[in-house]
Amino acid sequence: MAKPNVVSKQELIDAAKQCIVEQGLEKLTLKMVAERIGVTQGTVYYHFQTKDRLMLDVVKDVCERSWNEFSALQTKEFVVREALGEAKERGGPDSFFHRLFLSLVVFGLKHEETRKELGALISFENGVLAEKLRQLAFPAQTPPLAEPSGSGKRPKTDPPNGETRRHDRQEADAGADDADVRLMGMSFEVWAVVINAIFDGLAVQSLVSPELDREKVFAELGVFFERLLRKAGTD
Repeated sequence: MAKPNVVSKQELIDAAKQCIVEQGLEKLTLKMVAERIGVTQGTVYYHFQTKDRLMLDVVKDVCERSWNEFSALQTKEFVVREALGEAKERGGPDSFFHRLFLSLVVFGLKHEETRKELGALISFENGVLAEKLRQLAFPAQTPPLAEPSGSGKRPKTDPPNGETRRHDRQEADAGADDADVRLMGMSFEVWAVVINAIFDGLAVQSLVSPELDREKVFAELGVFFERLLRKAGTD
């Protein structure tokens, strides 16, 4: 017997993730999600309308949860280890996250609204990462972005609007030389874009190149980022 149609959007997203893990992305349907959680298909349709909308919300949920946890990390060594571990897991050949993301990118090439929402999601990621890099370089000047993981609160920068805490960032940079807010000649904003591009590019290679030695790549990336962050504390 189906449950009464009193179910949250988050419960439906969680059910969709379970369906993807167990059945695969290609087999995902709104009907499957409805059957998984025991509600009518109309209930799922009310929240998402299409499979593409559901997929986008699943990507947003995974992204937001992982970046919220990342924002709460405090020490440089822990940040590198946890961030690389998360990137490695999300970008593995068997992970559904980047399969979902790349499918939506292709869909977004012909659908402007999806493209805009994906762009806002990437901007959100870049903003969180740039603030974390700045926080590690200037811990006394930079306020934390998010509540600790598990607090039940969302980061103060939420997708899909892609807005970053510009006011806080400007306050953190106030009184600092241009050289003080750069690392090896690049701003934290640019470093964030580059680092995210590295992770996304590795995810693509993992999907299409089985011979990629991911263990070696991530191990050496770990050494590089640890040295980079140490330099941030000494420049």
